[in-house]
Amino acid sequence: MGDGYVHEGIQLPAPAKITTLLRSHRFDQARDAWQAWLDSFRDISFYSALVTIFTGPQPPGRVPWKRPEDFELFGSLGIGSGGFLPVYQAAFTEILRLVINGYEDDQRLIMGGISLLVKRLAEQELNGVSLRQRVRYGHVSRIYKQGGQILVTCAGGQVVPFDRVIVTTSNRAMELAHRLTADGTFLTNEVLRAVREAHLTGSSKLFMLTENKFWLKKGSPTTILSDGLARGVYCLDYQPDDPDGKGVVLLSYTWEDDANKMLSILDKKERCQRLVDDLATISPDFARHLVPANGDYERHVLQHDWLMDPYSVGAFKLNYPGEDIYPERLFFQFATAKRPAEDTGLYLAGCGCSFTGGWVEGAVQTGLNAACAVIRSSGGQLLSGNPIDSMNSAYRY
Repeated sequence: MGDGYVHEGIQLPAPAKITTLLRSHRFDQARDAWQAWLDSFRDISFYSALVTIFTGPQPPGRVPWKRPEDFELFGSLGIGSGGFLPVYQAAFTEILRLVINGYEDDQRLIMGGISLLVKRLAEQELNGVSLRQRVRYGHVSRIYKQGGQILVTCAGGQVVPFDRVIVTTSNRAMELAHRLTADGTFLTNEVLRAVREAHLTGSSKLFMLTENKFWLKKGSPTTILSDGLARGVYCLDYQPDDPDGKGVVLLSYTWEDDANKMLSILDKKERCQRLVDDLATISPDFARHLVPANGDYERHVLQHDWLMDPYSVGAFKLNYPGEDIYPERLFFQFATAKRPAEDTGLYLAGCGCSFTGGWVEGAVQTGLNAACAVIRSSGGQLLSGNPIDSMNSAYRY
């Protein structure tokens, strides 16, 4: 949509133009441009928007999509990195927001895995004490209030009082593990509803450590996308300087209905073999190399089903049509710290409380917001330009 799109007589700017406006700090123009898209598509699903845009009288590229062929193809392949069929029912504005923010651009592989980011952060020291050393409790369940203090239930049933609390878990963990939605002690009715109703995707992954990087030696594809059980297969090289080193294959990365299917095969060796059998029908040469190092499925195959994870109960927030109002409520909940009559001492953060579920940018911004809320609520001083005083809702959802 390089030239934008005309919707019901209204010229909507090209998404790439909004990206340029943001990068050049022309924020007022960017806000107006994004509001125009919101006004036209806030209540429309991703699939319905694709139909409207690409089968209408003025489709981008001037060639209308064919139904159902092109929609099935896009559902399986996407833009080359994975299909969007499982999230066709998500809000169009959710997907477009990620494109405009450039989150799919210039991605890089972190050698050693994304867990290194957490480890490096944990090693950071403040006044000679690392963040890792400051972690006191490894498990938190119910959070409630009694006698004016916030009480946090930790491992073994130990109850610890705190003056202020920042909750960064998923929306469903807030409801099920911490029981924040049991009553209105901490959150307004509007925010309670947002916590309960915000949609979290189901997602499953299965990784295999292979004896070698067979795809380099055999000239095999590094990415396979299909409409079968193994939707997306990705070969990862975490040791690019060692051609004889071990390989990693993301054998299955699925969302929503495709991920739900995996829940019927809980044994990881059986799931792995089912995926390999499925791949063998389209790429037998590739499939025959999919054996874990030393044949050890227990040690060298890793699978995770986010819906089954009691600490998240879902992978990441992805709004349904008309639900952009929920992340707005969750995102600005921290601002209660500047209104003493509403300030309960508990503040929400994490990517699930942002407009960009599943992305670290949303987690970092809401974390900063909540930290500023604690400082303000506790009587501390904040620099000018801080989120508490400078950040307000700019859009009509």
